[in-house]
Amino acid sequence: GGGMAIVYKARCHLLNRYVAVKILRLELVEDEEFVSRFRRESQAAASLSHPNIVNIYDVGEEDGIYYIVMEYVSGGTLKDYIRKKGRLSPEEAIDISISICSAIEHAHQNKIVHRDIKPQNILMGEDGSVKVADFGIARAVTSATVTAAGSDVMGSVHYFSPEQARGGYVDEKSDLYSLGVVLYEMCTGTVPFNGDSAVSIALKHIQDNIPWPEGIDKDIPRALRAITCKALEKEQCMRYQSAGEMIVDLRRAIAEPDGDFVVQNISSDMPTQAITPLKALAESEMENEGVKNRRKKTGTQILKFIPLGLLMAFLIFMGIRVYQANFMYKEEIVPDIRDIS
Repeated sequence: GGGMAIVYKARCHLLNRYVAVKILRLELVEDEEFVSRFRRESQAAASLSHPNIVNIYDVGEEDGIYYIVMEYVSGGTLKDYIRKKGRLSPEEAIDISISICSAIEHAHQNKIVHRDIKPQNILMGEDGSVKVADFGIARAVTSATVTAAGSDVMGSVHYFSPEQARGGYVDEKSDLYSLGVVLYEMCTGTVPFNGDSAVSIALKHIQDNIPWPEGIDKDIPRALRAITCKALEKEQCMRYQSAGEMIVDLRRAIAEPDGDFVVQNISSDMPTQAITPLKALAESEMENEGVKNRRKKTGTQILKFIPLGLLMAFLIFMGIRVYQANFMYKEEIVPDIRDIS
């Protein structure tokens, strides 16, 4: 049993195989808005086909009972696995994260945001497979239904993104934040934020920095820690912008555990300031470029005439010297000899 539904293990008589039948709780069924959203989102989730996503075989309603028939995964949840082992090795945490991230990427490509990524919704098969469950239910749930679902749903608050805690806009990057919390828990054995109530935990997601347990960070490779911190950024623009981008860094972290390759995004939280319109900047730039080109052209033309000017000056100088030497006579004063007898 969980906050949203009760799950039964059953046998399909037609195909002779075990399946999981999820029956929605009565308090959710009484919400007409939730039921209509649940039908729509469950049908969308049923279209997903990925090795890391639990297959949905059927969605229906009978005598006021809403149910989902899903693939049966033998084994427990990731939450049970973490409790059993305490902490996972960096290599195992990265492998599981890549599987979850691949499932999220496939869902995002089909315009489906999970909105409730947490270890309880990640199933660990006995064959080592990792499968993400509850795509349809998680997307259909609203804040009102979460409140009505009971204390079992409180666990989701530990994995909420800051925008979910504020009731803001939720998108693909919200799933990546929740995955960052799951990755943190796999590495440390505990969730980053805890508190006496859902409200206090939500406030910590919004306001507090991620606390790393003292001494434990020595066992976490530098690259893995950087990936976790980037996924857990408060601002959506500072996180990984897609699941595929996060997968690239996770795979690289296997080969370069101490590498410094995680690129931090630039914050958009800048003060308001007057900015020259791009068109005006472009026109100004073109005008400056035109002036520079004209000056450059004029300078080039002047340089071309310098040798010719020097040659003409030399010829004039030589002509003057030749003229002075051959055609100009020095005047002499002749004494007056008229009175000499």
